[in-house]
Amino acid sequence: MQQHVDVLDPFPDYLMWTEAEINDGQYVTTFYYRNVINCVHYLFRQIAYRSDMVYEPIREHNLSWVRLYSGMHTVDWWWEIQV
Repeated sequence: MQQHVDVLDPFPDYLMWTEAEINDGQYVTTFYYRNVINCVHYLFRQIAYRSDMVYEPIREHNLSWVRLYSGMHTVDWWWEIQV
C-alpha cells in the first residue's frame, strides 16, 4: 500500500508531520505541525497550480477602461507593498 501512496505523491518529505508535546505542569498536549517553508516549496512545485499562481500585481480594466478588482493581485495595496 505504501508503494502506491508514494507513486501518488512524489514529495512526501515536503509534507512530513512532526509531533511535539507541550507540558504546562498540569496538562500534556500533543500537537502535530509541518515546516511551513517545505509546504510552500511543495505548493510551488505542483503543476496543477501553475496556471493559478500570481507573482506580480496587475491592473485590470474593462472595455470602458473602468478598473476591475478580481483578486488580491489586482488591488492597490499589492502595488504599494511590493519591493
